[in-house]
Amino acid sequence: MALFPNSFLLLLYQVALGGLFALAATPFHELERGFYKSTAGVLFVLALLELFGKLDLYRRSLPAAWGLGSVTETALHILFVLFFGLYLFSLWGERGLFRARTFTLSLFLGLLGLAASARHFYQAPLLSFETLLYPLSFFLSALLLGSVTVGMLIGHWYLIDTGQSIEPFVRIFKFFVVTLVIQTLFLLIMPLFLYLAGSPETVSSLERLWEDHAILISMRFLVAQAAALVLSVLIWQTLKIPHTMAATGLFYIALLGVFVGELLGRQILALTALPF
Repeated sequence: MALFPNSFLLLLYQVALGGLFALAATPFHELERGFYKSTAGVLFVLALLELFGKLDLYRRSLPAAWGLGSVTETALHILFVLFFGLYLFSLWGERGLFRARTFTLSLFLGLLGLAASARHFYQAPLLSFETLLYPLSFFLSALLLGSVTVGMLIGHWYLIDTGQSIEPFVRIFKFFVVTLVIQTLFLLIMPLFLYLAGSPETVSSLERLWEDHAILISMRFLVAQAAALVLSVLIWQTLKIPHTMAATGLFYIALLGVFVGELLGRQILALTALPF
């Protein structure tokens, strides 16, 4: 299946999956159910759009392209959306055990689907560094996209529930910062591992990246990593006041930066098959 559409559909899947992990980092008993309904609803729509796009790619492709890996990936994405939908449905009821199980299964199936998606983007053997680094890179991007999205949405919730404790906002902010720092460090050292231990195809792609797309990779780091790190300092200073409205505005700017940077990363993925 084509790299370009798959690369950008992957972004929708990562936001939905990462958003679920970000929700898991929030204190469930300190926020109104309405926050989880609205936030999970937004994330579910993104997951559904990704699935429709994936199925449309299959419809347009030749049956010869429907290999076992592609079929397995799509099946996992379908199951992810199914259990995500069941979790969303459970938010309108009081069956806590059912809600917990569907939420956990959504996370588990989402991770399996992400790992299956990563296999499309490299040609190295199954027992290789790529098999570890590609899914890990995709997962860290998912956490970053999900945390900045949920952070922005939780900030908007404070405009509705003005008496809400600042602790849930601080917790999701810390989740975002930790993810951002870990992803930044990972992206800095990953090229070295791929160059030293990657397949010949991966090494060739790295050389092509430096030669042909140096500006693209530089912009990706500047917008999604450096700018977001600076904004995280400003958000923290604002939360210490505390001023949730200003922090939400800064989170929105951070969201724009992260999304633009990750879109540039998907462009790099489509051009070079490298997980930046």
